[in-house]
Amino acid sequence: MNWQAAFDGLLALAAFWVVLGPGRHLPALKLGCLLLGSAAVLGTLRFSGLLPLPQLHQFVSLLGAGVGLPLLALALVAPAGAVATQTRFTWIFAVVAAVLCVLLGVVAGIKLWGSVLAFASALTIAAVAARRRDMPALGAGICMVLAFAAFAAQLSAGPLRPGEFLHIGLALAMLLLGRWAAARPKVSSEIRLEV
Repeated sequence: MNWQAAFDGLLALAAFWVVLGPGRHLPALKLGCLLLGSAAVLGTLRFSGLLPLPQLHQFVSLLGAGVGLPLLALALVAPAGAVATQTRFTWIFAVVAAVLCVLLGVVAGIKLWGSVLAFASALTIAAVAARRRDMPALGAGICMVLAFAAFAAQLSAGPLRPGEFLHIGLALAMLLLGRWAAARPKVSSEIRLEV
């Protein structure tokens, strides 16, 4: 197995750990990590040669960047908000963001759409966490910002290519997000208002 497949697999494991473990009570965090983990699984299959589906991997990666990372930002910035805590609003946000990704990223051909949203989400997470002095969230935001910067700069070192730096940084961010989520009070994912 090559480095690309290995680090995609590592990212998938970290993301699914958050989904099944500490993030299971925050629907926005759960769905965001599920999208990123799904893209990483497709990347593992693609780069290992087991099931190379490059177009599907690129599309799900676009959804991870344009839907998953903004969901993570919303979960950290407004952890008590409707999108972060209520499954219905999480899905409404995700569907609207996915439609925008398809229309702007695929149909209109704006290649930077997902990258801009991903970087803006990472910067937002880092800035809000720094203001709140929330160390796990700040670490996650910094890992994401550095990973995106290394990828944009096409950083390579030895056998590691830009994609590996991206996946290592995102995997570390997932682990820190899991730590952040584990420290959060548990909230119901379905809040019903009775009149």
